[in-house]
Amino acid sequence: MKTIALAGNPNCGKSALFNLLTGSDAAVGNWPGITVERKEGFSGGEEGLRWIDLPGVYALSPFTPEEQVTRRFLLEETPDLIVNLADASTPERSLYLTLQLLELDIPVLLVWNMEDIAAKQGISIDKPALSRLLGIPVLGVSALTGKGTEELLQAAGQAMRESRTGRIAWSREALPQCLRERAAELERQGERHSLFRAVDTLENDTENGTYAALFAERRYAFIDACVKKAIHIPEGQPAPPALDRLFLSPVWGIPLFFMLMLLVFHVTFGASLFGSGVPSPGVFLHRSAERGLEMLSALLFSRMEPCFFRDFLSEGIFGGIGTALSFLPQILCLFFCMELLEDSGCMARAAFLLDAPLRRLGLTGRALLPALTGFGCSVPALLSVRTLETERSRKIARFLIPFFSCGAKLPLYALLAAAFFPHRADWVIAGLYASGVLTAVCAGLFLHKITGKRDSQPFVMEIPAYRLPRWRNLRRSLGRRCGDYLNKAATVILAASAAVWLLSRVTPDFMPADGQGSVLECGGKLLAPFFTPLGFGGDGESWKAAAALLSGLLAKEAAVSALGTLGGLEGLFTPASALSFLVFYLLYPPCTAALSVYWSEEPSRKWRLCAPAAWLLTAWSAAFAVYQVASKF
Repeated sequence: MKTIALAGNPNCGKSALFNLLTGSDAAVGNWPGITVERKEGFSGGEEGLRWIDLPGVYALSPFTPEEQVTRRFLLEETPDLIVNLADASTPERSLYLTLQLLELDIPVLLVWNMEDIAAKQGISIDKPALSRLLGIPVLGVSALTGKGTEELLQAAGQAMRESRTGRIAWSREALPQCLRERAAELERQGERHSLFRAVDTLENDTENGTYAALFAERRYAFIDACVKKAIHIPEGQPAPPALDRLFLSPVWGIPLFFMLMLLVFHVTFGASLFGSGVPSPGVFLHRSAERGLEMLSALLFSRMEPCFFRDFLSEGIFGGIGTALSFLPQILCLFFCMELLEDSGCMARAAFLLDAPLRRLGLTGRALLPALTGFGCSVPALLSVRTLETERSRKIARFLIPFFSCGAKLPLYALLAAAFFPHRADWVIAGLYASGVLTAVCAGLFLHKITGKRDSQPFVMEIPAYRLPRWRNLRRSLGRRCGDYLNKAATVILAASAAVWLLSRVTPDFMPADGQGSVLECGGKLLAPFFTPLGFGGDGESWKAAAALLSGLLAKEAAVSALGTLGGLEGLFTPASALSFLVFYLLYPPCTAALSVYWSEEPSRKWRLCAPAAWLLTAWSAAFAVYQVASKF
């Protein structure tokens, strides 16, 4: 099977083209750096093609994590073909990577994407002329509509049938003697990509830095020649969009971003949409799903005779999973709004504006992508921390990620907020998200102060163009999130619901509990003194709250299913203790999947041991403070 690598600059459409060719669901967004590691997919059956979606890079220098992943794959695994996807709206910048790829002993196709955007800017590319200058095939494609993919596949098949040796396209003069000698020596040693390795060695020669400047100067001079002969670019810089006067304003930009986030929470959780008395779309979807599941439960179990098996199915299985599933439409509503902001280009501008505040935490604006990913799931957020510049910033970011509320916590937020604060549910949930961010800021300031020498890494990010959100991207992203949630419902939540119900029906002596003395009740009461100062660990039924928190360590959604299995919220909380419980649930250690990823990513044993204890202590302290204040009112 032939292997084709997709390489190009960040945000040039590689993941979209990868999904189009393979039918996969790699993350796609109007945001540089979406691909953290290489992704693999197949097309054309068993004898077809193996496609590798590489992280976006501007060059093949071995500095950033993305460059290391891309460079290592191309040099060590050597694909049969490189499809160099380039953004037609920024041809000068895109060609620098192309010139480096031409130095490899691998066939290369240069494929221009986003030609519709380039046409609006007055940019046109003479592909035959550029092909003659570079010595490789040049064609166009649309990663969104699929236009040009047939021509791409035909050109790829033709290119893979021909071997290719790396060459210097950017110099028509005699190469430096030391470069020719180094390349010849590496070739005699049997090294592949001898020319690229020779150029790379000279560019990274710290004792003699003249070659790096010389080679860069010649590459840019060749790119200028290509632009003059094969690419038409209108003179003058286009004026920035009028929206950037707001979104990139140092005065209005950050407040506008937070107002948009408040609007998202109101549309998702507001009991009355803009005071009209009509429930918000998110609340309407949740109520509809809840009513539908109630009707389905009545249909399934109304004719069954009362028995242990019926109770197990209706309360232990359907009761737990049904409670969790009723919030799925509301969760998808929230992520739909978030995807709209990301796909339109607003999130990237927020990262640019938040760079300066994040530097006070030892991070840069680049850390906003892992943070926003953390609002979806902590596992990919912890993995995306690899893209940060230094180990110190990665260490701080890994510790802060669990404070950002993952989507799995939303069902419990919505359940308690609607039950105890029905007219302010949207504000309560927005406050919980803001509290998590504020806790992360305070923890970041503390860690930044105690972790020693500061980093001075610059933050460089391309601001993407404003775009209308694409329905295909939204549908794919929501489908992936829905599939992840349903997969958890069919595995972890199902197991947790069954276990909670069974443990609440049997005593430690394996006898029927008859409503009291169950294993779960004994365990909950054993932990009650720990939670009593927080308002939800006293006598009566409060042990159920502790049982829900224990279930949440398996999967955050399981806390809702546990409460549903144990009979709901009746008698468990007051408004003050409910708020305390929510704050503790917000900040206490993440699920076992996220904990395992943290342990695998964090190289320091001391941090691996201390981080869960610090998260637990932070959660307890914050919940205690909230309960003491809230109980006064």
